[in-house]
Amino acid sequence: MQRHLLNFVEKALVEDVVPILMAAFNCQLDQLLSRCIHRVAKSDFDNISLDKELPHEVVTEIKSCRLSMRPESAADEMEVEPLSEKSIRRIHKSLDSDDVELLKLLLNESRVTLDDAYALHYACAYSDSKVIQEVLGLGVADILRRNSRGYTVLHVAARRKDPSILVALLNKGACATDTTPDGQTALSICQRLTRRKDYHEKTEQCKKSNKDRLCVDVLEREMRRSSMTVSMSVSSQLTADDLHMRLDYLEDRGMAFTCPLSRSLCLHQYISI
Repeated sequence: MQRHLLNFVEKALVEDVVPILMAAFNCQLDQLLSRCIHRVAKSDFDNISLDKELPHEVVTEIKSCRLSMRPESAADEMEVEPLSEKSIRRIHKSLDSDDVELLKLLLNESRVTLDDAYALHYACAYSDSKVIQEVLGLGVADILRRNSRGYTVLHVAARRKDPSILVALLNKGACATDTTPDGQTALSICQRLTRRKDYHEKTEQCKKSNKDRLCVDVLEREMRRSSMTVSMSVSSQLTADDLHMRLDYLEDRGMAFTCPLSRSLCLHQYISI
C-alpha cells in the first residue's frame, strides 16, 4: 500500500496529498511522509492553508524545503509586509471565533480589505456557514476574486461539499463555469471528491438528505443554466448579425438606398416581410 501511495503522490493534486501526508505522519511512515512533504513544498499550496491544516513540525519542514528550493531574490520578492500579514491573521482569527463584529472593527481600523486577506476564501474553507452568510451580507467582498492559486470562492467551497454554502455563493453571483488554472470547475472538484456509491445512496425517510448528491446536483443545474444563457445570447447575436448582413446585401443590390426611408426602417420592413 505504501509503495502504491508513493507513486500516487507525485501524480495527485496537492489537495489530495494533504490527507495522505496526515496519515503518514500519524502512522510514522517516514518514507511516505518525506515524499509528501517535498510534494507539498514544490506546490503552490499557501502558507495559511498549511498552518491551518497540518501539524506545526510538518509545516516547519515544508517551509524549510521551500526556502532551500527558492532563489534568494525570489524569496525577497514574495515576502509579505509584516503589518499587512499581522492584520490578515487578525482577520482570519476573527473568522475562526465566528466574531463578525470584531471583523468589522478590524476592517475599519486597517487598510487591509476582505479581498486583500482573501477572507471570503478563508471563510468558505474553514468557517461555519452562518458566518459565511454574514460575511457575504457585508457586501464588500468580490465574489469572483481569485486567490494566489487562481481559485474562486466557489472552487474553495466545492471542497467543503456543503450545499447551503454553494447556494449562498451562487445567489450572490458566483460563477459555476469559472475554471481553476488546471481546468477544474466547482462541479468537477465536487464530483472528484464524491464517491459513486455515496452519490447514488438512497436517503432514508426522516433522515438528512445526501449532501454529496445535493452539491453535485446544485452545481450541475447551475452549469446547465449558465450554458443555456450563453447559448441564447449567442443565438440572439447571430440572428441580429444575419439580418444586418442581409440588409447589406440588399444595399449592394441598390434596393435600400432607392428608398427614402432610413436604414433602420428598411430593416424593420425587411424583418416584417
